[in-house]
Amino acid sequence: MTRLLILWLLSEQPLHGYRIKRILEDDSYRFWFSVEFTSIYSALRTLVKLEYVIETGYEQDGARPERMGYRITRAGRAHLRELIAKTWEATPLLSDPFSMAIAGKSELSDDERQTLKASRREALEARLNECEALRAAALDEAMVDRAIAILTAELGWLKQWKT
Repeated sequence: MTRLLILWLLSEQPLHGYRIKRILEDDSYRFWFSVEFTSIYSALRTLVKLEYVIETGYEQDGARPERMGYRITRAGRAHLRELIAKTWEATPLLSDPFSMAIAGKSELSDDERQTLKASRREALEARLNECEALRAAALDEAMVDRAIAILTAELGWLKQWKT
């Protein structure tokens, strides 16, 4: 995900690593894309090594520290298109921590399971509200619609699930 995001951002304009980090910290990105900020520079080094990105030299803005700039290459644009196509074709992983919690439900009492089920329902409903609240900041309406469909489906499943 980090490489895909970096290549996508660099396809719009050359940037330095700190600017990439700042963009990804913005609500319109952070809510939708989970990125470890420490992985940005590692991903940039890898993308340079693979010649998908080139260093454009150090830049300095006022009294701020010098920062290395990066630009996507032609090979990087081709790789970006490949990553996007592969992502369209990939199905979501079914393994997640909640699946393990379901498998381990016998470790909890009936009351604990009911309390946790109610908490999950509340969290899913809160996430639905967040999606709607951040709709205007989303990069594409379809992202919001898909997230709402997934959350709504899980809420429906949760309501009928007999813990």
